[in-house]
Amino acid sequence: MSEEIIEEIDAHLNEILPEDPEEIRRTVDEERREEMVRILQHAADELGKSPTVAEFDALDLATSSDAIRYVFGTWNDAKEAAGLETFQRGTSTPIDQDYFEAIDTAEKAYWLGTLFAYSTVSEIGRSKSLGLQVARVASKEHFVRGFADTVESGYAINTYSNSDRPREQEKVHLQISNPTFIEHLLAAGYPADSSDPGDFPSLSDAYRPAFVRGYLESAGYFRSQGWRITVENPERATWLKNSFEEFGAKRPTVSEGGNGKRKVNVSNVFDIKSVFEACWPDQLETTPSWEPYPTKVLAHLEAEYPYPENVAYLSGG
Repeated sequence: MSEEIIEEIDAHLNEILPEDPEEIRRTVDEERREEMVRILQHAADELGKSPTVAEFDALDLATSSDAIRYVFGTWNDAKEAAGLETFQRGTSTPIDQDYFEAIDTAEKAYWLGTLFAYSTVSEIGRSKSLGLQVARVASKEHFVRGFADTVESGYAINTYSNSDRPREQEKVHLQISNPTFIEHLLAAGYPADSSDPGDFPSLSDAYRPAFVRGYLESAGYFRSQGWRITVENPERATWLKNSFEEFGAKRPTVSEGGNGKRKVNVSNVFDIKSVFEACWPDQLETTPSWEPYPTKVLAHLEAEYPYPENVAYLSGG
């Protein structure tokens, strides 16, 4: 994402998002708040303990954790209103602050890839402290809500639209400011300065496919001719090209655009198949994953791959 677009999003968020959580709370009637408190208490009875965000949503009750956090400001504030135990992890807003302390699972590599594709770390307001901004169009809110659930975030998720641009899709936004969480994310290789993106992180071979899966799904760069991925600098282009070759692609290329950025291309159908099989080892069942994306790639392979009888998931074998 260009620096100009990032600045525009940040400026818009500063205008529309209330600084005072009470501003949100006053817009919800007391009856609705009491209903949410009863639902939280019911969840605690079902679980036999004060619920985390992920545990609550797994019960599939009449309201979501996002709705509750929107009304009460934070998950802990809602649980306090319900008389339930709260758990603090270094700040007043709960989160698994050590999630990125080590990239030692495919899940962590996947979410790191999604953040590299379309998120920023930047200074927050006058405090100059750093915060992670995770924003997506509403059609891709999986990357915001799924990530929030994974890291057990109690931070509010907001949906907004730009009245000056009525044709734009609604956007879903999450801001995480826990300093320990940010520190671990930066130590994992995430850039602190969006104007100097640096290289992609150093990952073990076991987790590189999941990182690329997250990056490709979140960035959404797949067309009828395969992947054509614009990256910020030559280092990232080389990293991606080398990764595709490690996945079995023999013809990935790198070209330079007029703006000085690089484009990594994977257009040969055999190379597309190799990358797909490496990054989505279980195809549509690969998790975590955003299913519309591998569905699109698979549909292309079904239509274009010349020898489907040699590929089990194309031939039905």
